[in-house]
Amino acid sequence: MSVTGSTPMLNLSPVSGSFPFVSKYIPMSRDVPVTLGAQVDAESGQSRAATETNGWFAPQRASRSNGGSAVSPLPLSSKHSEVWWDGIQIYIRDLDSPFGTYLNELRINGTKVLKTGDIVSLGTQIARNSKTPSYITDDHLKPIIAKVTLVGVVAYP
Repeated sequence: MSVTGSTPMLNLSPVSGSFPFVSKYIPMSRDVPVTLGAQVDAESGQSRAATETNGWFAPQRASRSNGGSAVSPLPLSSKHSEVWWDGIQIYIRDLDSPFGTYLNELRINGTKVLKTGDIVSLGTQIARNSKTPSYITDDHLKPIIAKVTLVGVVAYP
């Protein structure tokens, strides 16, 4: 995807250990937050369309033993975190998600600036135990882990 005009773009690409997802190319509008979270809203049960240009992450098919229904990554909340551009930098903050938001392996509290090369993790790995349903795959226990690339944003030290 290319950037038109001066619209910055947040690119999130999956890295090793992540729940599988299609790379995101999210156009940022000044002072308009973009929510990062699960495609299916756990509170309402409604599904939102996950695309490569928004912050929703699509579920994956689980095993056939549950009818092959789609399951979102378990560490990912419906409204996990949000990113926004203030006209200069792109920021991220956690939205009180139970499994947290991490920037370069450190759990964030408050607002943090994103830079190209950063690694963002939406949640943490969940350990399989005797109560984990058999239809849940190992991928469903993984967080979303993404490498950040910023396009059209001036880098500040």
